[in-house]
Parts: sequence; structure tokens; C-alpha cells
Amino acid sequence: MFDRLAQIIKAAFNAILGKVEDPQMMLEQTYNDLQNNVIQVRQAVAQAIATEKQLEQQLQKNKDQAATWQNRAAMAVQQNNDELARQALQRKQQYAQASTDLEQQLKVQKEATSGLRQRLTELENELQKAHTKKQVLIARDKAAKATMKANEILSKTNSNGTLNVIERMETKVLEREAKAAALGELGSDQLDKQFKNFEGKTDIEMELMMLKGQMGAPASSDQPKLIVSDKDNQDPVLLETKNVEAIEAQDVRELKTND
Repeated sequence: MFDRLAQIIKAAFNAILGKVEDPQMMLEQTYNDLQNNVIQVRQAVAQAIATEKQLEQQLQKNKDQAATWQNRAAMAVQQNNDELARQALQRKQQYAQASTDLEQQLKVQKEATSGLRQRLTELENELQKAHTKKQVLIARDKAAKATMKANEILSKTNSNGTLNVIERMETKVLEREAKAAALGELGSDQLDKQFKNFEGKTDIEMELMMLKGQMGAPASSDQPKLIVSDKDNQDPVLLETKNVEAIEAQDVRELKTND
């Protein structure tokens, strides 16, 4: 029972952690941690190099002291002072032993410094790669967020519904335009308009006939007809022109005379 409860709590904690965990924030934090490690290794390398230098200086001093006491022992021998020579040789041996120990320690220190240098180089390369990778991943994460946001907006947008609304509004506009045109036609006097068109055409025909009469234009295939009224002002009647009949009668008389 307790194991199941622990698993449930762990699962819930991981779910919450997954929601809170932001890639950009985690990348920045990881890069900062690696950068701090590089700084610490650099400090360690600097300290190792400083220790190596100190050991080299101490080694050189001990070697110098051993040589100095060697010369002093020789001087004591020249003075036939064996006791002083022995003391000088003992001191010389102390410095020589110290030099031997320092040489061994310096060798170990150089190996440690070399290892730290190599590790620092590796960490610096990792830091450079991590920086490049971090920049790429952050850019990809931003692009993914933008794409996801756009997809969310698109998923909420119904293109068919929008088109349907536009089509309905277009239909309403067309209906209103048709109504406006119909109201405009109803507002004008159609009968008066028709008579004006007819009167306009009649005036043009009358003017054309008068113009042909003035210019002596030949009669058309249709015989001209005059509109007259009877004495009682009844409906107008159409009469044939008498000029044609008179001409024909004159022609007949001339033919008889010639015979």
C-alpha cells in the first residue's frame, strides 16, 4: 500500500515537474552550471601551476644549499677540521634528501597539472558545443512555441463558417440592392416616360419628312400620306396624294392628241 502511494506521489510530482520544466530555462541553467565547472577547473589548474612553480623554486633552493654545504665541507677538510667537515656534510645530505623528495613531489604535481589542463581543454570544448547547442535548441523551442500557438489559433478558426457568413452577407447585400432598384423604378411615372419616348420619336419623323420636302428628295417606296381631319372633327383619315393621279391623266391626254 505504501509502495503504491509512493508511486502515485512520484508520478504526480513528475507530472508537475514536467509542466514547470521549461526547455529554455533548463538549457540556460545547464549551461551556467557547466560554465561554473569550467571556471572552477581553471582555478584549479591555475593553483596547480602555482604549486608546481613553488616546488620548482624550493627544489632549486635545496639543490643550491646542498652545493653550498658541499663546498663548506671541502673547506673544512682543507683546514684539517674533520668535525666541521662532518657537520657540513650532514647538512649537505639533508638538503640533498629534501631535493630528492621535492623532485618526486614535483613530478607528481606536474602529472596532476597536466591532467587538469587536459580536463580544462575538454570542458572548454564541451562549453563551446553546449553554447552552440543551447542557441539552436532555444531557437527551435521558440519556433515550436510559435507554430503551436498558430496551430491553436487555426484550430479555433472555422474557415467554412467564415465563408458561410460572407456568403450570407453577400446574399443580403444583393437583396438590398435589388430592393433599392425596385423602389427607384416605382418612384418614377412609367406611363409618362413611355409617352415622352413616343413623342420624341414622332417629332423626329416629322422633322425628317419636312427636311426631305425642302430638299426635293425623291419619295420613298411608301407613298406619303397626310393626316387630316373631317369637318366634324372626327377621327383622322388617310388620303392619297392627288399629284400622282393628275400626272397620269395628263399623260393619257397627251397620248390621245398625238394619235
